[in-house]
Amino acid sequence: MAAKSSRSPFDRLRQHYEDKERKCIECGYVDTEGNWRVTKRGREIHYRHLCPRCDAIDTRILRYD
Repeated sequence: MAAKSSRSPFDRLRQHYEDKERKCIECGYVDTEGNWRVTKRGREIHYRHLCPRCDAIDTRILRYD
Protein backbone atom coordinates (compact mmCIF):
# COMPACT_ATOMS: atom_id res chain seq x y z
CA MET A 1 0.00 0.00 0.00
CA ALA A 2 1.41 3.41 -0.96
CA ALA A 3 2.03 5.98 1.74
CA LYS A 4 0.00 9.17 1.61
CA SER A 5 1.87 12.29 0.60
CA SER A 6 1.81 15.10 3.14
CA ARG A 7 2.40 17.74 0.45
CA SER A 8 -0.36 20.23 -0.23
CA PRO A 9 -2.05 20.49 -3.65
CA PHE A 10 -0.13 23.75 -4.16
CA ASP A 11 3.19 21.99 -3.50
CA ARG A 12 2.25 19.24 -5.94
CA LEU A 13 1.38 21.80 -8.62
CA ARG A 14 4.72 23.60 -8.05
CA GLN A 15 6.48 20.24 -8.43
CA HIS A 16 4.59 19.65 -11.69
CA TYR A 17 5.78 23.00 -13.05
CA GLU A 18 9.35 22.25 -11.95
CA ASP A 19 9.23 18.84 -13.65
CA LYS A 20 7.34 19.73 -16.84
CA GLU A 21 7.40 23.49 -17.46
CA ARG A 22 11.11 24.12 -18.02
CA LYS A 23 11.20 25.78 -21.42
CA CYS A 24 11.35 29.60 -21.49
CA ILE A 25 8.38 31.15 -23.29
CA GLU A 26 10.59 33.96 -24.64
CA CYS A 27 13.94 32.47 -25.71
CA GLY A 28 13.27 28.72 -25.66
CA TYR A 29 16.00 27.96 -23.11
CA VAL A 30 15.37 24.73 -21.19
CA ASP A 31 16.18 25.31 -17.52
CA THR A 32 17.36 22.03 -16.02
CA GLU A 33 16.92 23.42 -12.50
CA GLY A 34 13.37 24.58 -13.23
CA ASN A 35 12.77 26.35 -9.92
CA TRP A 36 9.34 27.97 -9.60
CA ARG A 37 8.65 30.46 -6.81
CA VAL A 38 5.26 30.37 -5.10
CA THR A 39 3.62 33.33 -3.36
CA LYS A 40 0.13 33.91 -1.98
CA ARG A 41 -1.62 37.24 -2.48
CA GLY A 42 -5.09 37.46 -1.03
CA ARG A 43 -7.19 34.92 -2.93
CA GLU A 44 -4.48 34.20 -5.51
CA ILE A 45 -1.54 31.82 -5.69
CA HIS A 46 1.25 33.04 -7.99
CA TYR A 47 3.75 30.59 -9.52
CA ARG A 48 6.72 32.36 -11.16
CA HIS A 49 9.80 31.22 -12.98
CA LEU A 50 12.68 33.50 -13.98
CA CYS A 51 14.65 32.37 -17.03
CA PRO A 52 18.35 32.27 -16.15
CA ARG A 53 19.31 33.12 -19.75
CA CYS A 54 17.07 36.08 -20.72
CA ASP A 55 15.38 37.04 -17.39
CA ALA A 56 11.88 36.52 -18.83
CA ILE A 57 9.28 35.81 -16.18
CA ASP A 58 6.69 33.08 -16.68
CA THR A 59 3.76 33.53 -14.30
CA ARG A 60 0.80 31.27 -13.56
CA ILE A 61 -1.96 32.64 -11.32
CA LEU A 62 -4.62 30.58 -9.59
CA ARG A 63 -7.61 32.39 -8.15
CA TYR A 64 -9.93 30.81 -5.62
CA ASP A 65 -13.09 31.77 -3.77
